[in-house]
Amino acid sequence: MKTFFALAFLAAGCFCGVEAASDPYDYKELVARKVEPVGISRNAAGRKLVDFGLDAVGWLELDGPAAGPYEIVIGEFADGKGSVKNPFPRSAIRCFRVKGMKTAGTHRVALPPDRLNLRGLDPKAPAILLPEKFGIVAPFRYVEVVSAPEAEFRQMAVNYPIDMSKSFFSCDNRDLERVYGMCKYSILATSFCGIYVDGDRERTPYEADAYINQLCHYAIDDDCSLARKSHEWLMEHPTWPTEWRQHSIMMAWADWMWSGSIESARRHYGILKEKLLLDRSREDGLLASPPDPLVGKRADIIDWPPRERDGYVFCPASSVVNAFHYLNLRQMADIAKALGKSEDASFFAGRASKVRVAYRKTFRDGHDGLYVDGEGTRHKSLHANVAALAFGLAEESEYETLADYIVSKGMKCSVYFAQYFLEALFISGRDKDAIAFMAARGNRSWLGMMDQGSTMTLEAWNMEAKPNLDWNHAWGTPPLNIIARFVLGVKPLAPGFAKVEVRPQTGGLKYVRGTVPTVKGPVTVEVKDGKVKVDVPSSMELEGGETRK
Repeated sequence: MKTFFALAFLAAGCFCGVEAASDPYDYKELVARKVEPVGISRNAAGRKLVDFGLDAVGWLELDGPAAGPYEIVIGEFADGKGSVKNPFPRSAIRCFRVKGMKTAGTHRVALPPDRLNLRGLDPKAPAILLPEKFGIVAPFRYVEVVSAPEAEFRQMAVNYPIDMSKSFFSCDNRDLERVYGMCKYSILATSFCGIYVDGDRERTPYEADAYINQLCHYAIDDDCSLARKSHEWLMEHPTWPTEWRQHSIMMAWADWMWSGSIESARRHYGILKEKLLLDRSREDGLLASPPDPLVGKRADIIDWPPRERDGYVFCPASSVVNAFHYLNLRQMADIAKALGKSEDASFFAGRASKVRVAYRKTFRDGHDGLYVDGEGTRHKSLHANVAALAFGLAEESEYETLADYIVSKGMKCSVYFAQYFLEALFISGRDKDAIAFMAARGNRSWLGMMDQGSTMTLEAWNMEAKPNLDWNHAWGTPPLNIIARFVLGVKPLAPGFAKVEVRPQTGGLKYVRGTVPTVKGPVTVEVKDGKVKVDVPSSMELEGGETRK
């Protein structure tokens, strides 16, 4: 599969060969790539089946001098008999039966419009509309030809111009390489709106989706412009969940650290302060979780879809919400200090310390050392204990206990919360377990997504988890940034990678090699037989690693 994805990138004509601008406001225009079929065969019904190799969002062209009527089925999935269909009618896996009249020359097949993802700036959940020149687009990989004049088939794939050649990853675990390849391609293919969205079904930006998309985009390209545009769009069009609003601060901090530019945080500083939700603070510093009048219910979301919450008990004060709050306070202290707002920086840092004390007193069970879901319950979900580890609220002496509990639970969480599940394991030194989860098989795994027939990450693990899922959702890509930040170990320690940490955590892998692009240039890491070699630009200060070229 590693070779398949690599060849497919080349066949797709992915954008490459230009230097990414260091200016994160240097936004690019969307492009449409010509993708030729990787296979043409006959299915069980005797019909021509055209396979483009990878699912992509765009349109289909029929090219040839002949004219005449056609009937085709376009979709993301083909069954074992080569029939293109949506195997789960309740899902958003795309499949269209289209009839039309081909004109001589190049003919664009007209796709049916979708009422949901073309609704525009709906106040409740705005959808991003593509430039009119791209027309109606949809995700597809296969074309089943019922009847058509002789023609060549071409997929026109729309995406943001991402240079796929700037990053790579290889290791002695082929399954982990396959997962990296699928996640990497997903970032390219899901950029079709020119803003990070939650897949084709809604085409709506959400902060948690965008944060994972942002980190994963940074893992493969040094152009920070799409991440910044997505973040700033959400500054003006926030969504309702508590933790989603908290992710905006996380996006602002990541934007600053990866791009090196504080300008966005300066422009939106007032809005970022509001996203600390200090109006919900109790006397002990913890955030309360009252019903939100805007949505008529408690706005805490914990995980999505709801069945992925591991029985989480909602309480007047939530341990997960307050773990995010603690992280936000530390990040805002950093931002305020960088902006010369020393009084705010001191306040945020002091409040973070206060929250940490109250958090540990309120949510930690002294008998077994685990963390409860919230004030007033003894239930200990996976999420509560992942959050304590991932966001720095657990003491190092507690790592083994928490990690044992998390591993015993398994990934009883969504593809979204898998981001923090994996972070928690690497932070606690359980890199071998984390890598095993990323390369696992079964219907709740990334390889399981491929086994279902997808070439992009799914919105959820499977149909049981979310019956209306789509097959083109970038919040399912956590292994991509986890591999860059933890397996290869490349993280910025100062804005714009003026100082970089390289501390690979290879979890028993015998060989690892990869390149992570940054605004100062590529960082290449190789680990072989326990020896670490690091190649970084001369303008970077390096911390970690054993050898610097």
